[in-house]
Amino acid sequence: MRTFNLAQHESKPYFLPALGLCGLLMGILLFDANLSLTGDNAQFINLGRSLADGYGLSETIEGEPTPHTKYPFGFPLLLAIVHIIFPGNLIALKILVVLFYAISIPLTYLLIRRFASPPMALGVSALCLVSSLLLDYSHQVMSEIPFLLFSLIALLLLHRAQKSDTLSALAFAIIAIIAAYYIRSAGLILIGTGIVFFALHKKWKEAGLIAIGSFLLALPWQIRNAALGGTPYIEQLLSVNPYRPEEGMLTLTTLIERILANLDLYGLLVIPYILLPSSIDTSTFAGVGIFFSGLILYALITGLIKRHLLIVYLTCYLCLYILWPEMWSDTRFLVPAIPILFYAILTSMDELLHLLARALKKTASRAGAVLFFLFILGSNIYETNYLAGHIGKLPPNWDTYFAAAEWIKDNTDPDVKIACRKPYLMNAIANRKATGYAWKAPDEVIAEFEQKNIDIVIIDQIGYRSTPEFLIPAIQAHENRFKILHLVRDPNTYVLKFK
Repeated sequence: MRTFNLAQHESKPYFLPALGLCGLLMGILLFDANLSLTGDNAQFINLGRSLADGYGLSETIEGEPTPHTKYPFGFPLLLAIVHIIFPGNLIALKILVVLFYAISIPLTYLLIRRFASPPMALGVSALCLVSSLLLDYSHQVMSEIPFLLFSLIALLLLHRAQKSDTLSALAFAIIAIIAAYYIRSAGLILIGTGIVFFALHKKWKEAGLIAIGSFLLALPWQIRNAALGGTPYIEQLLSVNPYRPEEGMLTLTTLIERILANLDLYGLLVIPYILLPSSIDTSTFAGVGIFFSGLILYALITGLIKRHLLIVYLTCYLCLYILWPEMWSDTRFLVPAIPILFYAILTSMDELLHLLARALKKTASRAGAVLFFLFILGSNIYETNYLAGHIGKLPPNWDTYFAAAEWIKDNTDPDVKIACRKPYLMNAIANRKATGYAWKAPDEVIAEFEQKNIDIVIIDQIGYRSTPEFLIPAIQAHENRFKILHLVRDPNTYVLKFK
């Protein structure tokens, strides 16, 4: 009986497309037509529409285009192309991200295969196919999955540049790095990775060329933003609390506090959840977190000693988010690094089991590493099954909010202007100009409505205290100036006409 030999199949023309089709199948099975409840995806949609309509990278949510400096133009540009081909089709935007996820699966195999055996590369790819977090973002109009795709390409080209030792290969790597940077500002990690990686190999010319080339290619974007007042990211990163500017800028003490807080959060909670999303209750997270963080730390130390490209990248990646404001720390920031995290944890366990077998003077066995892989695989499959059970389901308060937006899209003039909570989401679905409202006294709220020429006001039930604290008192104080146009029940969301 012939045994299955993965190495014989990976060179066949069907192998990588088959992995891509598996990724596409999983993306379709876990596809959710609803928008994410965060404002970021709606803001990307607005920026894509702005580019498609010829306003450049601008905020057009309130009508008058305002130049945007926070997000790079790469992902909005991709969305703009889809907008032009499929005008007003939000599903088409989500399908674009699904395609990016599907392509990332064979690229993950190719990248891991450069450093490990076929079973390891296939194992990491299989985990990416069932990772509940990757699948949750595989259809969101967010930059995490596009950045994952472009970062995988950049890492493959960096490896190729190091092996081929040619300037042409290095030039392609630099272009890929900057492409990733223009998709997501975190692409700075890839610039740092390229410089550090070649410096560790004492290839100073290549490290210098990456630094200079990346600087020159990123310079037009930086000049443009500087002329418009600068990007908010730097100021936010250096603030103690971006939501409370009065707390001032970072000091050495507050920086150390931030690092310790993020190490605690990522090491004991976020990383274990990404790798083992189910089968753990809250009380066991700390123990699992210490164990998993120990494996990751072992991978980082040994990988840096070996000057391993993927570990240099993972080190740079984790360092950035350890410095990130802790109130923003979340699983979503590590989504683009999930394939490398899987690789690091599996290789660490495999190496440690071999060291243990050697210490006990026993023949090394793959059984322990296989069981560890199956445990992680099973945990992700279980959580993905839970995720599948919630496809298409929104909390009732958000369901009525989005239903109100759909009604506005179908029953109002395209030029109406809406005042509401979460205006980006309202704009994304209703495709109408939208703005927030003043968190002030009733007369000041109404005065701002008049100043902004508001036509429609939404009373929502989505849970933010600003609605009952500021909006409802203003409407009650000036009741004669409002008329109910539409009501979506359970819980009630009101669409009001402002006179």
